[in-house]
Amino acid sequence: MSLSPHPPLRYFLLMFMAATSLANGLLMVTFTQQWYLCIANPLRAALYSAHFVTDVGTAYLTIGAALLWAALRPARALPLVAMALLFSALHAVHHVGEYLGFGMPTRSVLIEIFGIWGPVAILAWLALDLRRAEAAQP
Repeated sequence: MSLSPHPPLRYFLLMFMAATSLANGLLMVTFTQQWYLCIANPLRAALYSAHFVTDVGTAYLTIGAALLWAALRPARALPLVAMALLFSALHAVHHVGEYLGFGMPTRSVLIEIFGIWGPVAILAWLALDLRRAEAAQP
């Protein structure tokens, strides 16, 4: 099965999500403590774990690479986007657990909206759009 090239909006969103995931992952792996202290709620600063931040950073690098691959290879995009969506959705569920148990894990509602929930929404839309395009192929 071979999908035609991505429509401009889908291509832009895939590249945008790839770039932001790769940039975030790179910052997490390179500037581990600084990244955490910039993002975490000040009351949670004592919970810093370099190993945890690096692990999540490598997950973001992996997701960013998958989304870049999806942008460049339309025929392979759906499973790659689905895996990025799975990571993002599970990450969001983890944050819900934190809201319920410990309160806001990050410094700002904006970080939560744009850093956690926005990617889930964009990736869900991309996955649905890719599925519709795949179903429309003869």
